[in-house]
Amino acid sequence: MPNPPSLRSGDWRSVVASIAAVVDLEATARQFNALRRRRKIRSAESLLRLALMWGPGRQSFRSAAALAADAGIADLSDKAIEGRLRKMGDWLEHILAMLLIARLGARVTGARGLTLSLVDGSVICAPGKGQDWRLHARYDPARGRFADLALTTTREAEAVARTRICPGSLLITDRGYARVRNFQAVLAAGANFITRTSWGSVKLHDAQGRRVDVAALLAETTEPRDIAVWVKGIARGFRLVIQPLPSEAAARERDRRVRKANRKSQKIQPRTVLAAGFLMLLTSLPADTHPIELVTAPYRDRWQVEIGIKRLKTLGRLDELPCADPVLARTWLLAHLLAAVLTDDLANEIVGFPPSARRGETAGAIGREGEETARAIALARLGQGTGHPARRHRAPAQSAYP
Repeated sequence: MPNPPSLRSGDWRSVVASIAAVVDLEATARQFNALRRRRKIRSAESLLRLALMWGPGRQSFRSAAALAADAGIADLSDKAIEGRLRKMGDWLEHILAMLLIARLGARVTGARGLTLSLVDGSVICAPGKGQDWRLHARYDPARGRFADLALTTTREAEAVARTRICPGSLLITDRGYARVRNFQAVLAAGANFITRTSWGSVKLHDAQGRRVDVAALLAETTEPRDIAVWVKGIARGFRLVIQPLPSEAAARERDRRVRKANRKSQKIQPRTVLAAGFLMLLTSLPADTHPIELVTAPYRDRWQVEIGIKRLKTLGRLDELPCADPVLARTWLLAHLLAAVLTDDLANEIVGFPPSARRGETAGAIGREGEETARAIALARLGQGTGHPARRHRAPAQSAYP
């Protein structure tokens, strides 16, 4: 696969070239009805710039119209801007999907032939009584970036199938994914999983089909245990790995569970208090190649996807959704995710991941490259450096992805 065009020049042309390497902007804009009549906006490239100015550029319709006029895109009213943005959702979703598909060729395989994938989801709340949204994410810790992103409403539950499942990968998930349908989806794709579970998340059975009393197992567990279990609907067996937490960590977790129950005016079950002192993992990995320590160690990497989503919400301000209208909200969110993917690509290109020895010599070098990343993304998103500079009296939009 040829190397994609570089984003390091920091101008709009480099952004367009990077996207055009994986998707035909003109053809897909017509296909998804984002650009039907070429009157004032005559190209898909200009339409994409408009979406990035309004979304990640954090502009109102009126300010986006003024920026579009300054940049030589078109002279449009704020209502005309809104009308075009309403038609872009499917097109932006396709562009985002194609950029993420292009990353599949850059997978890094671990020493045991497994590619680690961290899967999680997060809710994005709309203002007022607007429709809330759910972001589904798959993170590649070997590359330090998201491998897949999907946006749905909160009517769609968290599920591993919301993002791509690559054959030979190892999916790490939290308690919310401890469902039989998720296990079936992972196995059907030729992958394996490690998921955290609790005493009542999944009905487990032994080899004779008898129900496994997880609470009774925990009561007699003082050291790490590896137990063969089965779930109904799946022929092959799994492993329940139980590891007692250190006493201080167990006490903190029990206190947290009790406080949470008190806040909700709920009575906490004794089995919940007992389970708070243990790490319980359900996995499809074979015991002969992956002993207990090779099951618990990969799970500890799961924090990286949580930090990645937090970065989208804080630095990228993804959770500051300004509009309750679901059509506009979807366009706004997809434009942000598109900018986040481009930022990931640029950061990987400039800093490198894992860092090279030369770039890891001093923290100052990393800082300078980080500044270069922020400057390049800000210029590209605003469409500057294209021969149509913004007027001096108009301040540029604040960068949402420093």
